[in-house]
Amino acid sequence: MTGIKYTPADLGKIARILANDNHEHRRQMLDFAAKDPIYIPRYDISLKAKRELALQRLRRLAHEGYISVLDFEKNPLRIFSAHEIAGMIDGSMGTKMTVQWNLFGGTVIKLGTERHRHLLPKIDDMTAIGCFGLTELGYGNNAIEMETTAHYIPETHEWEVHTPTVKAQKYWITNSAVHAKWCIVFAQTFVGGKDEGIHAILVRIREEDMTPSKGVRIEDMGVKFGCNGVDNGKLFFDRVRVPAEYLLNKYSDISRDGKFSSSISNRRGRFLKVADQLLSGRLAIASLCQGGTKVCLAIAFRYASSRLCVGPQGKSDTPILVYQLQQKALLPLLAQTVCLNIGLNYCKERWAAASLKKNPEDAEEVVRLCCVIKPLVSWNNERVATTCRERCGGQGYLSVNRFGQFIAFSHAGMTAEGDNSVLMQKVAKELVTLIQKGKIDGSHLPNPKAAAGWDITSLDSLYKLFQLREAGLFQELATAMQTKMGKGAPLFNVWMGEESDTIQAAAKAYGERICFEQTLKVIASVSGGAKTIMETLLRLWGLSMVDSYLSWYLTRGLVSQQTALKVPQHVRDVVALIGMDALAISDILGVDERLIFAPIAGGSGGWEIYNEIDNEGELMPHDQLQTKGFTAHDAFGTSKL
Repeated sequence: MTGIKYTPADLGKIARILANDNHEHRRQMLDFAAKDPIYIPRYDISLKAKRELALQRLRRLAHEGYISVLDFEKNPLRIFSAHEIAGMIDGSMGTKMTVQWNLFGGTVIKLGTERHRHLLPKIDDMTAIGCFGLTELGYGNNAIEMETTAHYIPETHEWEVHTPTVKAQKYWITNSAVHAKWCIVFAQTFVGGKDEGIHAILVRIREEDMTPSKGVRIEDMGVKFGCNGVDNGKLFFDRVRVPAEYLLNKYSDISRDGKFSSSISNRRGRFLKVADQLLSGRLAIASLCQGGTKVCLAIAFRYASSRLCVGPQGKSDTPILVYQLQQKALLPLLAQTVCLNIGLNYCKERWAAASLKKNPEDAEEVVRLCCVIKPLVSWNNERVATTCRERCGGQGYLSVNRFGQFIAFSHAGMTAEGDNSVLMQKVAKELVTLIQKGKIDGSHLPNPKAAAGWDITSLDSLYKLFQLREAGLFQELATAMQTKMGKGAPLFNVWMGEESDTIQAAAKAYGERICFEQTLKVIASVSGGAKTIMETLLRLWGLSMVDSYLSWYLTRGLVSQQTALKVPQHVRDVVALIGMDALAISDILGVDERLIFAPIAGGSGGWEIYNEIDNEGELMPHDQLQTKGFTAHDAFGTSKL
């Protein structure tokens, strides 16, 4: 099959579209990391060294100004571009980044007032490392029921923060086990015996000598199956007193004479406001995962193009990328990653506009966008990393070839800032409610009765099928809810016990339709080879999705049996069309080859050269693993390295 025509300029154009924003910032950050040996991966090192490595990597980026908490006020998209680059380099560093600047710093700048802004420069230079004390041992997704308390003490104008039970301990708190001096503690606040709901209060957890502050107990959560450069901890507060001014008081405050005031009338509304930074956190996590996904694909395509195996004559003279098995495993994932990337860009832009108050009326939809894109991107991250690992064989199992760290981080991404499936429940709930209230107009939808006769290989037809799947699933869900509740079944029982599959499928269809729609818009803005590549990738993703959901389309009469039989071959045809150009096309992902750091991605002979010596599975001699690039650091009075 004849391939598609394009030029290097076409690839560069698509790469720029996928990067979307802050192009020079991205270039400079990549170049800085590529030139500093601190960013060279190392594996056989102690837990303490892994944590110190993540800290020092992050500190160097901070001191160069590649991320600032002030970006939230000046250029919010810059926050996410820094996260995507960090995701390419080190998931542990990226996790500490998102907590320091988004969850901790972002909450201070957004919920605090002038009296708290003195902390901002210290957040940026990391002299005030902080953490985000929301999750408790007994309360994760249902955090509004948390047990940590903060009682106002009128005699001293202070808050008394307390952990009343084992379940109330702050749990999984990134940065807390070793590095943080501050924590934003979310607590049920009581003034004069009245529960005023959950508020965010700054609490000092370590002094300047890094010893725990009075009344604060910190426990290390120890070794995890990934991201061990992140110092997750548990926090307990034994009637810790903090000044009343440490309440982040943009929406609620306590006067000197003990009078509580709030611009938000109800307790639930106050909780939603103080937890608002989780929204941008979902975009930050998605950006981290997207960066890691791109590196996995870059490694897999490079190895597949250089690894020779059995050819037509029985000789080891044929790159495994020639095999249909390899192409069909990797190329649909490349296509999906590109389309999700464009969807993520759209969600980031919508959030940034709402954040800067350009489109405040979009707030509710922006919440749904943030909630749907994080699951799609992080699930794709895991699937890509796992598939690439498998398709690289035994080499993919070596830590030095990096898939392991990306698989582990993808699992962190699925859970952080909201469990993926729970977020999908939220998306579905809001959309079903809008449908039932008649607030979603379905008049623009294509006629489902004509669907069986469409040319399923056309982008227009595929888009219509995405639309019909979304609309059909939500209609089925709304009808099932109405029918079962009409017969007396409680809402909770139906939603949580009977309709879970449809809930998840409907929310996912909503997100996938958005990504397809936004990719179509990008295609309309380009021409030539760039347009051809983008059309081909979107067609491949669309057909792959229809193939995955073929039973649904068949049973709803939206695809004929005759057409359904042809769908797998259509997928194979598109794969074959771009298969031999796969390595070149994968450059649109924008991965800096200096930061891939996987021997198997070193091109023809690269992994062979790597194995000429006893490398012990590292990129540098063992005696340099805990010294090369490091700065001597005495955080606890004794050297940690």
